[in-house]
Amino acid sequence: RTTNPFNPKRVQAILDMVEIGPDLSASELEDVRALVAEYADTFAQSIMEVTPVKGAVHTLNIPPGTTFSKKINQCPLRAPERAYYYPRIDEMEHAQVIRKIRPEDVMCCSPTTLAQKAH
Repeated sequence: RTTNPFNPKRVQAILDMVEIGPDLSASELEDVRALVAEYADTFAQSIMEVTPVKGAVHTLNIPPGTTFSKKINQCPLRAPERAYYYPRIDEMEHAQVIRKIRPEDVMCCSPTTLAQKAH
């Protein structure tokens, strides 16, 4: 994405990934595909292609001495959930979006919710 965002193979891969509804006319469909191709540099094919925003800062204003729940209220994941979820965790870790920490460094626990998109 950063070296050649308009490489024809990359643009075609993005066009293949973008789902366009069936309710467009042929000319509208071509307009949408042309628009996606024109802005191909803004699309990431994977989390590895997402680049950080310069100057963006995320700050949590948590008062000193605040404690959070460390109790795990998560039901064990079922096999299909694990099959979906674990590769995503590995991908985010590989992309350095998240990282492993020691159990004693955990500050807060929160359950994970997997919600299916309505199509």
